[in-house]
Amino acid sequence: MDKTGLVILLLLAIFTLSSSISRGYHHVQLKTTWSGAQSYCRAHFIDLATFETEEDWELGKKKMEGYESYLWMGLHYERNAWRWSLDSTYLYGFDGHTEFGDWFVFQVHNYGGSQVCVKVTGGILSDLPCTNELSSVCYDEPNNKYIPVTVPMTWLAAQSYCREKYTDLTSMRNQQEKEEIMKVTDESAWWIGLYRKHWNWSDRSVSSLILWKTGEPNGGAYEQCVVCNSVGWADVNCGRQYEFICMVPVMKLLTVELKCDASLDLNDPTVQENVLNQVEKRMRDHGIHPKFTLRWRIPPSRKTG
Repeated sequence: MDKTGLVILLLLAIFTLSSSISRGYHHVQLKTTWSGAQSYCRAHFIDLATFETEEDWELGKKKMEGYESYLWMGLHYERNAWRWSLDSTYLYGFDGHTEFGDWFVFQVHNYGGSQVCVKVTGGILSDLPCTNELSSVCYDEPNNKYIPVTVPMTWLAAQSYCREKYTDLTSMRNQQEKEEIMKVTDESAWWIGLYRKHWNWSDRSVSSLILWKTGEPNGGAYEQCVVCNSVGWADVNCGRQYEFICMVPVMKLLTVELKCDASLDLNDPTVQENVLNQVEKRMRDHGIHPKFTLRWRIPPSRKTG
């Protein structure tokens, strides 16, 4: 086996096990604002706590035992957290006033705080309440076609229809997609797949877990960050000061047994460093968190030479 084969063997073993990495939590006994807590967690651990499952929440609650006050967690309100239904990607950089080019015009009004779905009218995007009934544009990915649906529906009904019959509500991410959509629509309002999810996690995880305390959230624009205790979640002003829960990586030991021919000297520090550097790079490229340690160890009974 040559050196390339050795690296591939390592990578296969690592990627097979990487998906089993789970969350852990740490209670930081330092009072600060939500943004201060976020910065601290990102600098010293991974991020503020995300709870995607009931199991996550049970683990998090163990860190709250004996503590009667609230703790910051990673959920917060984002007024401009627009994302595409088709692939769940965010519309990064949009601040409600920015135009990405002459082709992209997005008018955000958010009257009453309930306009979280997007229509296109004559090439101009604007927000509306999702309960409005409009025509819609579906995208058929296998055939790369844009399908007009003239039966009026709410945004959620249109999304369900497009996903059942085709792929999803259409995105409009560049000039070419806009031109294709304009070919199948008229000057009336049509739903497309852009929407806003108000409450989002600091680490951009997607979770359907909802554990609001009775009567929460209740603060509107004045309470856009979330605290928790063992009973549930509540929205509060982001400038208040609380202790917080960080998300930490769970330590896992990965042992890889290498097989190679005698021409490859595993005791050679240069060989060891080259292999570890390549493994580390590939782990980062595949989104495995950088707070890990790689070590090279050859059991005494298996040392060459």
